[in-house]
Amino acid sequence: MPSPSTTRRVRARLLGTGAVGLVLSSVLSASPLAASLVAAHAPAAPSPAPSAPSVSGLERGAQGDAVKTLQQALVNQGVAVAGGVDGVFGPATEAALKQFQSAKGLTASGKVDDATAIALGLASSPFLGLTQGNRGDNVRQMQERIMAAGIALGDGADGIFGPKTAAALKEFQSARGISASGTVDVATAAALGGVSAAPAGNPDQAPASQAASGMVGLAIGSRGDQVKALQQLIMKAGIHLVGGADGIFGVITASALRSFQEANGLPVDGVATDATLQALQTKSGASTAPSPLVGLQYGATGASVKQVQQAIMNAGISLRGGADGVFGTATRDALKQYQAARGLTQSGKVDEATAAAIASGGASGIATPNAMLGLSPGALGTAVKQLQQRLLDIGVTVRGGADGIFGPATANAVKAFQASQGLPQTGTVDDATVKALANPAPAQPAAPVDGSTAGGYAKYGERGNRVMALQGALVKAGIAVRGGVDGDFGAGTSAAVMEFQKVKGLNATGIVDEATAEALGLQAAPAPAAPDPSTVKMKVFPVQGRCYFGDSYGYTRGGGRVHLGVDIIAPAGNLLYAVVDGTITKVYHDYPGSLSGNGVRLSTGDGTYYFYAHLSEFADGIGLGSKVKAGQVIGYVGTTGNSQTNHLHFEIHPKGGAAINPYTLVKAIDGCGITDPLPQP
Repeated sequence: MPSPSTTRRVRARLLGTGAVGLVLSSVLSASPLAASLVAAHAPAAPSPAPSAPSVSGLERGAQGDAVKTLQQALVNQGVAVAGGVDGVFGPATEAALKQFQSAKGLTASGKVDDATAIALGLASSPFLGLTQGNRGDNVRQMQERIMAAGIALGDGADGIFGPKTAAALKEFQSARGISASGTVDVATAAALGGVSAAPAGNPDQAPASQAASGMVGLAIGSRGDQVKALQQLIMKAGIHLVGGADGIFGVITASALRSFQEANGLPVDGVATDATLQALQTKSGASTAPSPLVGLQYGATGASVKQVQQAIMNAGISLRGGADGVFGTATRDALKQYQAARGLTQSGKVDEATAAAIASGGASGIATPNAMLGLSPGALGTAVKQLQQRLLDIGVTVRGGADGIFGPATANAVKAFQASQGLPQTGTVDDATVKALANPAPAQPAAPVDGSTAGGYAKYGERGNRVMALQGALVKAGIAVRGGVDGDFGAGTSAAVMEFQKVKGLNATGIVDEATAEALGLQAAPAPAAPDPSTVKMKVFPVQGRCYFGDSYGYTRGGGRVHLGVDIIAPAGNLLYAVVDGTITKVYHDYPGSLSGNGVRLSTGDGTYYFYAHLSEFADGIGLGSKVKAGQVIGYVGTTGNSQTNHLHFEIHPKGGAAINPYTLVKAIDGCGITDPLPQP
């Protein structure tokens, strides 16, 4: 049973849940998960709202609706405002505003200037996000304002953001003490003027910034026909969008837009900037407007150059320096090769025919076989579709089909194919894999997923009896094993093996070879059986809503790791529940360099355990050996350890073995819409 203090804390959190929604901007910083997040509980679309009260000029001492709008925007951005949204600009609001300004690289004045209003989404600018390669009225107006500031612009206000405009913009930025990036950030947009109040909306959503084009400035929180039009462009450009064109700009739309931006060398912000819209129109064939790539040549720089460079490399042409956004001699020579391969004039400049070939993925719209070389999780586009279709043609299942998105399903399909061909199961398309795809050999029996062999010894990443036998032998030999005899062959066990090998004068590799096994007195044993998801039962969803999660199992992580769980993103302090009746069999504490941060293992009688990581703190009375009931609060959402946003990392290990993909099990009892704390057992 929970202690009285835990019960009081649960009640206190209940009082704070009504006004606190999920901080969507924090959700989008997580990165590789965003592409799969689920917006199952999105509220109904509101009616059009009037403009929000202007917040520019607000400072300490102000009161009223405009201050409430400011405070709610800070909360939406993940900045706590002591005292809440009370409409009083006091010391707490000033401190919160300074915190936000510092985090955004703005002057931490504690007063709301135009740049701060734009960064909060409470004001809009037609110039925000403009960068080299853009064209149109917004560029022309920006050029006029630069010239009005006394800065010469050789080609005048022609509406084309080329190298000369970039140089003039940098001069403008330097003159005003702004970082000379050559791209219009919030500080530059404010300095250029033309800032207007954003439309008012649901206070729990980021307001949408609307410009003359109708779609420029659409961002998370926007709704309506313009969002539908944007979503249709995204899908026509080949990006899968769960839920389709529903007119709601949620986390799914934002992550899809980010994927498109990343694939096309654009600034990755999840916002419908002018450059992003032009690229979408080009990719989808929805516009006959000139491509922003036309005219690029030696000396150009920026996102559009990156897009050209990436297209060249996708076509299998080597480019020294990669997609660095600088059109130098290496890019010019590589572009000539690209043009020659497609029967185009070898000018080394991007003309209309070359831009069209780049937009379609090649002269015929089909990537060359070499374009598959180097594909790995996170890749997008025609080459990925070709890879997926080839796997399907060979008979390898690709969950989701040929959608052009290299996610965990495609990585698993590549690994399955590599295993059938006797190749290393990397999930990345190397040269040997490309050759095998072209002429596949008869399938060979696949090796066990964990790389173990029957009648062998425990290996790194393995869990189970063989690991426990190894750890027990190490302890018996006087070698300390960090984490104890827990059946999990991780970094601590590997370090202990190396220490033992050094003591015995063996090659210190951390791998249990025959010599090491003999010295430890270990007997060869069968590899652990594959985990059986059917043995797992969960009674309770692990996180108090609102929250979001998606299928990110199998995504690559740093240090050669892969993601073995599901990330459930929720505000800091949300309650974490025991998913079953069981015992806390292991407790992890945060420390510098920790991966999991604060965490626990919740185990059942058959050895199955559920791993919770990144907790802000443990619930009162929760520790090693604690008996808990399903639904009992065991901790609180946080961002300790190797984490960039508040969330729960949740794993399932049937019978103490290897992890399984928990997404389906978690989705079956999705409780992200349940914001009231559960009654405590």
